Amino acid sequence: MDLNLRNKAQKLAERSYVVEVLLDESTDGEPVFVALNPELEGCMGQGKTIEEAVNDLHEARIDYVYSLLEDDLFVPDPIHLATTTSSSFSQTLSVSYHQVNRNLDIKEIHEKPERLYEAAFLRT
Repeated sequence: MDLNLRNKAQKLAERSYVVEVLLDESTDGEPVFVALNPELEGCMGQGKTIEEAVNDLHEARIDYVYSLLEDDLFVPDPIHLATTTSSSFSQTLSVSYHQVNRNLDIKEIHEKPERLYEAAFLRT
């Protein structure tokens, strides 16, 4: 493993990618959370909790970016959802997701899946 390339992959993977978390079922019918970055097609993590899925995604994202760099492929940038411009300034807004409640039970999630993550706009 090329350590310089790995360090570059870790740095790129730390950027503010959009995180989506879905509730799914494993092959044996157990609930499982799946976290993904829409910008990085096929890059996913999973876990028994939202936190586990997001942590798994973080590790997967480093490996994903490393493989792109290793093959001299383009690493997609994080999505910037909106840009506003006026005569005096231009600002870009990006979405950062934060967990609403780490202790949601499965019943609550089925009833209100949109509450898994909530978007917050940040200046970048």
